[in-house]
Amino acid sequence: MKITLSMWDIAGQERFEFFKTDFFSGVAAVGLVFDSSRPETFSNIDEYFEDIREHSGNIPIILVGNKNDLKKEIGEIIPREKIIQMVNQYNLFEYIETSALEYKNVDKLFRRLAITALLDYKPRVGEIVDTNHVRFKILLVGAAAVGKSTLINSFVTKKFEENYKITIAIDLMTQNLEIAEEEIPKEVLEFIKKSFKSFKKKFKKIRKRGEDDGEQPDSTEEMVDDEVR
Repeated sequence: MKITLSMWDIAGQERFEFFKTDFFSGVAAVGLVFDSSRPETFSNIDEYFEDIREHSGNIPIILVGNKNDLKKEIGEIIPREKIIQMVNQYNLFEYIETSALEYKNVDKLFRRLAITALLDYKPRVGEIVDTNHVRFKILLVGAAAVGKSTLINSFVTKKFEENYKITIAIDLMTQNLEIAEEEIPKEVLEFIKKSFKSFKKKFKKIRKRGEDDGEQPDSTEEMVDDEVR
């Protein structure tokens, strides 16, 4: 199955708090990111978790410990027991350690976000492109300078940029990936196909009304693109 990920990074600075409500809308899964070398970025995870639940409800969340490469120099700053405790406390989907510098688990992170979105699939308008193609809005959330944009950029470009600038307000990139159908529960695949057929029927009714009114409606995929934008 083809999955198009629209990956959003919301700035961690407090002055951009007012953006949150809009950008949490329509999210399918979240990567909650902290910097493994800065304990304070782990300590304020609670605040970001509350934001996610307030604006997006009970969507899947993966906890991400980024900059894992620094452990070689400074050791383990945040005890693993505390991390596992947080995963259990908030019923997070899982915990993944990443390093954009070494490209460690970067692909794994975004594939897992895509799969969690599929497992929690709900027929949101704008996500179904075809019976074998869905689009999901994914957020990376966390404090400033934990490497959210760098993770997204590394996933898309397959390289690490030393001088990647800090995000101002938001950062957005899109990437396609393929998930083998064997990795997706059969009932989820069937549900997506039924949802697409239902959407297509509604589209035909809209097209007919448009033709009756002398208007030329957009294609199904253009309607989907409009919803994503």
